[in-house]
Amino acid sequence: MTQGIKVKVFRFTPGTDSQGCFQEFAIETVESLSVMALMAKVHELDPSFACRTSNCFKGFCGSCLVRANGKDVYGCTTLIKPGEAVTVEPHSKFKIIRDVVVDFSQPLDSGQDGV
Repeated sequence: MTQGIKVKVFRFTPGTDSQGCFQEFAIETVESLSVMALMAKVHELDPSFACRTSNCFKGFCGSCLVRANGKDVYGCTTLIKPGEAVTVEPHSKFKIIRDVVVDFSQPLDSGQDGV
C-alpha cells in the first residue's frame, strides 16, 4: 500500500477566470518525486492542467521554475516524499499565462533575489 503525495495546484485560465483557485490531487507513490514529475502526473490525470516540464533535470535550464510550498524553486530538483503534501503555484516573478505556466519574457519585478 502506498502513502502517496497530496498535490494542490493553482488553476487559472485568462479570459475565463477573474482569479485563480486551487485543485487537489492524490498521487500514489512509494518513492520521492520531483515537483516536475508530480505536475506531469497531475497533467495525466487532468489534461487541461497546463504546466511546463524540463529536459535537463539538473536545475539548469529554468523551464521548470514554479513556486512550491511558498518558495520559488526548480521543479525538476525539488523532491517531495511520500506522506508529504505540496502546493504548486506559478513562479512569483513572472506573468501568469495559464495555471502554473508563466511568461519568462515578462518579469514582474527584477529587483528580487532568489530562483
